[in-house]
Amino acid sequence: MLLRGQAPVRVGARALDLLQMLLERQGELVSKADLIRFAWPDTFVHESNLKVNIAALRRSLPQDKADLPYIITVPGRGYRFAAPVRFETASASSVAPSHGGGGLEQQLQGSHLLIGREDDVGEVTRRVCDRGFVTIVGPAGVGKTSLAVAAARELTERFNDGVCFVDLAAINDAQLVCAAIASALGSAAGVIDLLVGIVDAVRSKNMLLILDNCEHVLTTSALVAEHMHLAVPEIGIIATSREPFRSKTENVYRLAPLRCPSDEVGLDGRQAMAFPAVELFVTRAQEAAGYGLSDSDVSVIVDICRRLDGIPLAIELAAPRLKSCDPASLLRHLKDSFDLLNYGPRTAPLRHQALQATLDWSYRLLSEAEASLLRHLSVFAGLFTTEDVLGITSDIVASPGETAACLDNLASKSLVSQTLSGGKAAYRLLDTTKTYAAERLRAEGEHRRACESHAVYMLDLFERAEAEWTWLAREDWMTTYGRHANDLRNAIDWAFGADGDVETGLRLSAAAIPLWDELSSVAECRQRVRTALDAAKLTAHPDLEVRMKLATAHARSLTFAERLDPEAEGACRESVRLAELKGDADYQLRAVWGLAVLQSFAGRHRDVLASLDRFDAISERAKDSAAASSGARFRIMTQFYRGDIVGAHASLKRLARQHDSPAERTRISRFQVDPYVVIRVSLAFVGWVRGDTLEAVKAARAAVDGAAATEHLVTQSNALALASIPIAIWRGDIDTAEQHLNLLDDNLNRRNLASWAPLSHFFRAVIGHHRGSADAVEQMRVAANEILDSKFLIRAPIYLGMLAEAALERGRIELARESIAAAITHADQLDETWCQPELLRVLGCIELQRGDRARGEQALISAVQTAGASGALSFQLRAATDLANVWTESGAASAAVAMLDPICRQFAQDGTGKDVARARRLLDRLAIEASSGRA
Repeated sequence: MLLRGQAPVRVGARALDLLQMLLERQGELVSKADLIRFAWPDTFVHESNLKVNIAALRRSLPQDKADLPYIITVPGRGYRFAAPVRFETASASSVAPSHGGGGLEQQLQGSHLLIGREDDVGEVTRRVCDRGFVTIVGPAGVGKTSLAVAAARELTERFNDGVCFVDLAAINDAQLVCAAIASALGSAAGVIDLLVGIVDAVRSKNMLLILDNCEHVLTTSALVAEHMHLAVPEIGIIATSREPFRSKTENVYRLAPLRCPSDEVGLDGRQAMAFPAVELFVTRAQEAAGYGLSDSDVSVIVDICRRLDGIPLAIELAAPRLKSCDPASLLRHLKDSFDLLNYGPRTAPLRHQALQATLDWSYRLLSEAEASLLRHLSVFAGLFTTEDVLGITSDIVASPGETAACLDNLASKSLVSQTLSGGKAAYRLLDTTKTYAAERLRAEGEHRRACESHAVYMLDLFERAEAEWTWLAREDWMTTYGRHANDLRNAIDWAFGADGDVETGLRLSAAAIPLWDELSSVAECRQRVRTALDAAKLTAHPDLEVRMKLATAHARSLTFAERLDPEAEGACRESVRLAELKGDADYQLRAVWGLAVLQSFAGRHRDVLASLDRFDAISERAKDSAAASSGARFRIMTQFYRGDIVGAHASLKRLARQHDSPAERTRISRFQVDPYVVIRVSLAFVGWVRGDTLEAVKAARAAVDGAAATEHLVTQSNALALASIPIAIWRGDIDTAEQHLNLLDDNLNRRNLASWAPLSHFFRAVIGHHRGSADAVEQMRVAANEILDSKFLIRAPIYLGMLAEAALERGRIELARESIAAAITHADQLDETWCQPELLRVLGCIELQRGDRARGEQALISAVQTAGASGALSFQLRAATDLANVWTESGAASAAVAMLDPICRQFAQDGTGKDVARARRLLDRLAIEASSGRA
């Protein structure tokens, strides 16, 4: 209500809203846009409506001709309330149960149940009882006032003379602090020294004093509160402020935002509601819009609460917006801007009606240096340290000491959150504060310079990281540089943007490659490197070293795409050419290695050996023993695929002994996978085929555990897809196979390691077949075709053989015949003779099922003989068991035993797997039958 003296003045609701905003910002220019958004928050109105209401206000505020006008028009911009304003503190009156009424009761009137603050209320009340003087400190909108009021409600019995609530936001002059408190206590009349009067007024009282919103009159508030606490220790004092008083007697309680789910996935509605931020949002949305949380909305609501940093005011302002949009739309709006949160209930104080108003309030209290620093901090994506801040602000501050002091002040004023990262002090801006600061940065015309400083700092940081990567332990390297990943992304985005610098972007992209590799960010690396190479084409003289690094990463990323890109080989050869042109032995090794990997994936094993000859020559010239070791492992596996099973097994065992300690591991990203792990992946697979099943299982487990320890997803995916899953399937451990396949799928989802997707689909169908799924064989067929279409042909023959056997077991003879024929053809074309015995065995079983005993038996005999010649003992045992069954059925049991028993004895007595168990069961049965026949 607007009064002239004691008489009400008739004025419309919109005009009164406009007056309220002008009064709150007395003396400041308030833009037309701000006024319109405040008075008409949900409606589009023409500017003429604003002019009409301002004119109505002027008519309602008559003045003498000699006086200045109340409201001044600033043409084309907005309005300013120019007359002096004095804020009375009548709303900050005392409340005592003994005489009732007053400001605190009004404060509590209609207030919501405080959600998620039970522990905070309990702790504040305990501290007030124990210490007497508590300052609740926290960022804008975190709920300091609400907590103080809730604590006061709990303390009414403890302080039987009542509670006095003083809202210091109503004053702009620190000299009025004592007057405001005295007025609230009713002790102002006739007192010369207000502080003495205040102390006298409470000396005989057992009461609680709440000093709310002290940050703009901090020093005076601190002195008054401390004096009162020391003079009358029986009273309780709760102060709220965005920074501590730094008083010797205060007890600071830091109020954190409400808890939100962090990285939890798969939460249902009940689990999500256990987090206070979600509970508050859903409760307010239900009250305002009748919204009910469904499991399908959980991830969106959680993202909204995270975006709002768990700040209660922001959540209170956002939740009612579900009246006009769905949660997904609200989230999209919040990702772009917080404008939706700029106007809330008119019943709240103005600074609590708009998120921006709460931040404006804090921002206006900053020194020029603090405000400048806050604006520049908005360029950071997440956590930052003092060193990081110095790295981007060296040209805007007088000294490192001043920067550190300003940063501490911003943290003290709750505009910057402080935490620990890697054992060091680190800071971050809440998203709401960061968005506000970024808008201020643009408004001051500082955005481009700040982004450039940030990008240059990231370039210095990651060029140093690239150099240190060659010698620093991975864990230390990732601790130091991994946390900068999002800042690096932002710097690259800016560099290639409209206001950026392409040369900086090219160098940043090249320096980022080791981090992308360590993070297994294959898809991101591919996209960003392609962007950089496209930009390099438009650059007059791009740096050769930068081009070389980008070309090498580009070739590798194409190799690990969902399909082998037709351009991949050309990209590999271009990276080799540039490395040779630069004369860089290290990158020649990387480039030739990449070419060999591509050839291996395509099943071109003869070409692989030629590339490895080239690789070995480079490593020998460079005296690079680590590269030579990796090349040796690659050559061993290539020879294995070509049928040298015995030699490969012996060589891998020697290599594993040489790389038996994790401390001796070389870098991951140089050749894409961890050497310690990949040696055990190879040893596990070759050992299984060789018949050393116990060693194979042990090596597979070591590979999976070692890969998990590296936290490198490409390495882990190799261990899972190339060793642990197929071995678990072959030994009949379907539960382990499924568990490890779930890990592989999780990796695919987390880092989009698309090259493994077809194989994952195939293994999922194989597991389904073993569990009796009716459509599993069809799923295997589709997945096998995906593998062939992707052109990742390595091991394709064995997968086709697995499909043929599954089809045979389900009675799909024609599919079995087609699949085994394709398997044998691919094995011949790809020179993958390692699995020939297994393919012959499956062919024999198919022929037997078709009724062609002669051809079936001959295929099984060939399988046994071929496996014996190559040393593929596991395949030989399978074929021998099938052949023994055939001979037993034809009355040649003794021949069956004579053939099968020596093979079975080559496996350890505690040999593992269903194949060994099946063979021994057959031998035991035949032994019993033979014994019975003799009896």
